Amino acid sequence: MKCDLHIHTNCSDGIFTPEDIVDMAKERGLDCIAITDHDTFDGVERARAKARELGLKYVVGAEISSVDNGLDVHVLAYNVDIDNPEFKEVMSKIADLRNQRNIAIVAKLAEHGINIDLDALKKQVNSVGRAVIAREMVRLGYCSDVVDVFERYLGAGKCCYVQTRRLTPLEAVRFTLHFGGLAVLAHPKQLHMNESEFEQFIKPLVKAGLAGIEANYFTHNTSERNFYNKMAKKYKLIATGGSDFHDYTHGVELGTKSFSPTGYTRKILGI
Repeated sequence: MKCDLHIHTNCSDGIFTPEDIVDMAKERGLDCIAITDHDTFDGVERARAKARELGLKYVVGAEISSVDNGLDVHVLAYNVDIDNPEFKEVMSKIADLRNQRNIAIVAKLAEHGINIDLDALKKQVNSVGRAVIAREMVRLGYCSDVVDVFERYLGAGKCCYVQTRRLTPLEAVRFTLHFGGLAVLAHPKQLHMNESEFEQFIKPLVKAGLAGIEANYFTHNTSERNFYNKMAKKYKLIATGGSDFHDYTHGVELGTKSFSPTGYTRKILGI
């Protein structure tokens, strides 16, 4: 089975619609996908309906932002019950945290002579984030490309990077569990931890109910995949993977970096 369980659409900071992504996944021979937009499940119903029409397996998902002592930690929330009566209210609060950060980023950019119309961006996409702001900066000619934006302005530690109140990783895991889902630690390599540090980091998350590690993320080399898969096996977690496809410059092109889940991962995810 060829899977990609980390994909973005224009419901957050991707460029393709949920329907487009499902069509592309089918055309490129994928058997199962999950759209994991940032802090929103807005595209789920549309994508799930299209996947059902095309006979493609589909996992409900989103990428939830959290912060641990200034470190960005993303949690992939799979199989969440989006029909739960509480769900929309809680997601609205999470989205508001993201919006407050955007406001602060735009204010900092203005201090550096870069004027971004946040309201206009909100009309273009459902969930604005740094990547959306970065593309707008490129469009307006402030930077040559998105990589340039992050290296000069929006990357961690850069002049316009902002860290406002966000969920903690434990809160992101508990949120996912509260709505019946499976919490998976996204792109662990991006935490920049050695093996010992990483294992110590995940222990409290496992205790809180972490269900998996994105061991087969597209940038992981063989050694890193082996380590993260070993950690998943040691702590009885599922091991997922994905392309993190946003567009043709962010992530890797859909269908080029799929992964084949183990029987255990398939069983727990229900695919």
